[in-house]
Parts: sequence; structure tokens; C-alpha cells
Amino acid sequence: MKGKQNKKRLKPILKKSMLTALGLGIALPIGGTLPQVNAGEIGPEINISRPVLNEGIHWLNKSSEQNDPSFVSGVPIDVMNRTVTIDLSTHFHPDEFNIISATSGDYSVASVYIEGGNKLVVVPYRSGKINIELKAKYTVSDVPETVTDNFELNISKQGDVNNDGKVNSSDAAALLKHLRNNFNLISYSAVEMNRMDVDRDGEVFWSDPQALLEGYADTTLGAKDNRYVLTFKQVDDAPYVLNGELKYDMQIGNAIGVDYYLMDVDVDGDDIHTPSYQWYRATDALGEDMVPIVGETRDQYTVRNEDVDYYLVLEVVAKSSSDANTEPRRVYIVGKEKIQRPD
Repeated sequence: MKGKQNKKRLKPILKKSMLTALGLGIALPIGGTLPQVNAGEIGPEINISRPVLNEGIHWLNKSSEQNDPSFVSGVPIDVMNRTVTIDLSTHFHPDEFNIISATSGDYSVASVYIEGGNKLVVVPYRSGKINIELKAKYTVSDVPETVTDNFELNISKQGDVNNDGKVNSSDAAALLKHLRNNFNLISYSAVEMNRMDVDRDGEVFWSDPQALLEGYADTTLGAKDNRYVLTFKQVDDAPYVLNGELKYDMQIGNAIGVDYYLMDVDVDGDDIHTPSYQWYRATDALGEDMVPIVGETRDQYTVRNEDVDYYLVLEVVAKSSSDANTEPRRVYIVGKEKIQRPD
């Protein structure tokens, strides 16, 4: 989330007490710190503090609020007081997918479930980070395959800027350090920016440490306050290779090609990386005893004499377009019959 870049006119904070510099007139207790509270404490109910943000999930709005400076149109993030609902019908289109399910990595932090067949419902309970796993059956295939998509949900109590599990003056100090020394907000993730936006106006500015400290003066922040900040974040998944099939007659001299559908749930279609390839020979119809054919690493292979009585197998390695550290997805496509000599 970007803050406004035209506010550098403010002078640096004086090297005095933070509270004096902000002119709040709030007296610190002995020791110079505000009382610490457990940021994960759960009261009678949890309220979600808007905006709810999204980092890197390309099909989802970047913010739940249209007037947020970071807002980019996509699928809406619908926020009630204690739940978030996201329509998955664009992500998993009903003409291609069915049987959608959702799983939380930690149901003590937040629960998730599917409502009405295609709506993801998220119910937060306390501070923490969870993985949300979505699964859907891809039906446009001879053999329907389950496709998985993962993303994170980060939850922190409003005011816990540094995410240390406590809400105190160190959070105000972290904000002041940021505002004094760094106006290049692009370097901050949506998760970090959302924590810094204490006054929830969609940007990070000098009003945020003031809002944090004033919140203690009138007890609207701290242990008795159950407002929580939520940020969704992309988790990288390798692309899927679906409906793979070797084409053309399996005979000597023929150029054997491949058909498949490459699906990456994390990126737009034009951004998917081209897979890498390796051809093999196998005597087994399932390709279990396959041996690589040295130097054959293109998506097309010309059949040779030495291939007779073998099945050809093509390994398709689909790599992530956004994270080189993500484990590639490997698919092995076996020819339907052994290589034959021409009659």
C-alpha cells in the first residue's frame, strides 16, 4: 500500500519524549513505557478493522475499501464485523471447476469454509498467520484432476505495529522511526503497511503514532479492544500441466509432439513460464522403467530406429513464474502405444 509521496514538508521529530513531540500531553508511567498487553487476547467477540488488504493475489482486490489509495479492482473482499467473504466463482469458474473446499492451517487462529458452493468465508479468532488451502476439481478433462491454490492470512491486533505480541510504546517508536527515516513506502509489504496504518485511513502518516498513543489515553486500544487487522498474501504454487497427450503416429521418422493445458492459478495467462522438457524410453506402458534420451529436451521428438518396441515418455516440468524457489511440478506423458516399424 502506497502512502502519499508529497508530505515530506514535515520537519523531523525533535529528540524529546515521543509524547511531547506529538503534543498529546499524555504522561508516561515510570520507566517511560506504556503498559504491555497481550495482543492475542480474545474478548467476547472479534471485530475486523477495515481496510482488509491483499498482497500479490492477482484476481483479488488489493483492498476491501474502494476509497483506499491501494485499491485495484478485482474480486471484492466483503467484510462484516467478524467475517470476510470472497466469491471464488471468478477464480474457479463453474464451467471448469466444481467441488470447491477450503482448509485452515490453524483453526485456533481462523476458521474457513465454503458457503453456497463458491464463497470462501473466513472467521478470525486471534493474532497469528495461517495458510488457507483451496481445492477445486478441474472438470474439463478426461480424468478430472484436483487443483490446489494456497495463500496466507495475517492477523494482528490493531496497534501491534511491530508484531511482537504486545501493544505498547515500542509500536509508536517503530512508526516514528519509519516516518523519520523512510518515505519510500514501496519497499514495505502490504502486511507491514497494514499494521502501521493505526488510524485505518488507508495510508501511513504522522497521524498513526498519534492515533496509537491517543488510543491508550481513552482506552480505545489495548487489552480491552478487539479490533484486528487482516492481510491476505499470495503463496506461490507451481503451474499444473493438464490433459497431456503425445500426438501423431508412433512410427520411425515421425515427429512426435505434445498437447497439454498449462494452468497457473497464481498469475495471469500471459505471464506463465514455458515448461522445460525431457524425453525418455520405457518398456512399461506406465513408463515406470523409463530411461532418459540424452540431449532430447525440446517439446518435439523425431522417432529413431532405436525407439522400436519402446514407449516414448515426455517429462514436462512446470516452473513458477513468480518464485524460483518453488518446487516445480513434474508430469510424465506416456505414448499410447509402442513405437512400430512402418509396414
